[in-house]
Amino acid sequence: MIRDRLPLRLPPADAVRAALDRRFGIDARALAAFRIALGLTLLFDALHRSRNLVAFYTDRGVLPRDLHATRSWTADYSLHMLSGEPWAQALLFACTAVLAVAVIVGYRSRFALLLSLVLVVSVQFRNPLVLNGADRLFREMLVLALFLPLGSRWGIDACGRGRESGDTASRDEHSGPDGTDGLVPDTLIATPATAAALVYAVTLFANNASLKHEGDTWMTGEALLYALRQDHMTILVGNHLANYPPLLEVGGYVWFWLLTASPLLLVVAGWARLLYAGVFLATVAGMSVSVAVGLFPALLATLLLSFLPTPVWDGLERGGGAVLERLGVRDGLRRAVRRIDAPPRLRSRLPDSARRTWAELRSVVLGAVLIFVVLWSIGMLGYVDTFEPVDSLDPRDHQWGMFAPDPSTSYGWYTVAAETGEGRKDVLQDAELQSGTPPDASETLPDFRWRRYMNSLSESDERADRFAEYMCSRADAQFDADVERIDVTYTHHPIELEGEASTSEYDIAEASCT
Repeated sequence: MIRDRLPLRLPPADAVRAALDRRFGIDARALAAFRIALGLTLLFDALHRSRNLVAFYTDRGVLPRDLHATRSWTADYSLHMLSGEPWAQALLFACTAVLAVAVIVGYRSRFALLLSLVLVVSVQFRNPLVLNGADRLFREMLVLALFLPLGSRWGIDACGRGRESGDTASRDEHSGPDGTDGLVPDTLIATPATAAALVYAVTLFANNASLKHEGDTWMTGEALLYALRQDHMTILVGNHLANYPPLLEVGGYVWFWLLTASPLLLVVAGWARLLYAGVFLATVAGMSVSVAVGLFPALLATLLLSFLPTPVWDGLERGGGAVLERLGVRDGLRRAVRRIDAPPRLRSRLPDSARRTWAELRSVVLGAVLIFVVLWSIGMLGYVDTFEPVDSLDPRDHQWGMFAPDPSTSYGWYTVAAETGEGRKDVLQDAELQSGTPPDASETLPDFRWRRYMNSLSESDERADRFAEYMCSRADAQFDADVERIDVTYTHHPIELEGEASTSEYDIAEASCT
């Protein structure tokens, strides 16, 4: 019979499991790099926000607590609302920075991440007017990180306490004496949490691709021509790339199809995954030196680190160890780390039955996390109304929509002019007011958070009036001459790929300072 000639042969269970592990597992060193990158982003965010501590987070700034409490529900869930004094905000920012360092060095990683999440949500809820989509992505990544064993390598947790079975790689129970079974590397961690992290990343990219498919310019190659002519956002390399249209056209197609084919990151493995993730990382690096879009490049790069295969981390670990050995500090660092007081975890003192119960409970929780991320992902892609029972949530609020479905075909800049006895001054630039189109519109505001805040002024007259009042006090502190009034204007500049465009000026707010 035909069935006798062609017997149905199913792949061995070990081979199936190995294939799934390779696609949904993450190398322990990749998780450590994920932790370090997340900690560095947290540290940068705290230091960057602290530059505008008074302006954005105190009662002396643009959003005092009494105004925020009556206009937003987020005020009820922010520790930063407990005081409007600069010293209190500085203390909370310092705590965030300390926790960021703890995450970077891998000291009590999960606890440090939990406290960091509390403070990040708190500072974001204190002033939601300065947030962009990257801040929401940051919150979600911190939540996901709580369920990942990020302290199992390259940190104090790994060196000081030893590697517990619950926090290290999920090794195959049939592994040989060399720590491998020939199917999966012994450093590969494959759990529902790692699968959730990879699914989350791919969903983020695929969702952005689906939004871009709804537009026109990404399919015609014009998208980056418009994106990098938005002078209020372009920086460094981006200021020069606009002069090379063919290069931008090719780059637009590359980014568009990288996003569109991002599900392949879950299908391919080994060197194919490395090649795909490497090209992705290169484009994200290009984004970081071309457009000022906040934390997006750092967070996207952090997610992509999870897809780098084991050979990459083997090479980095060998190279890093050789450098430390050559410098003569490797053994000293190891001894110093082990001297840090790190008492054994409660789990290690539990009886075997309690440990089994803990492991079963942990598996249930991690499985629930995976299911939640999958449902969240389906909702983000718009295939089902995942959030229908909750009226206050909208799937569109959780989409990464940067330059999607199409980049804007215009941009603009704000001017905060102070009328003084010595002439008109630019308050935000602390300089003489310049007329006409600025040489670089991205330098008219201190940073991207100011840009987000200024865009919100047209939504509320009360907010605009408060901003003008704050600018009066800021101008008084900056200039020697008496400040008579403040005028806030916005100049709208259409983007024309060919020819010149005319600008239009709009009054946003004004205030008498006398």
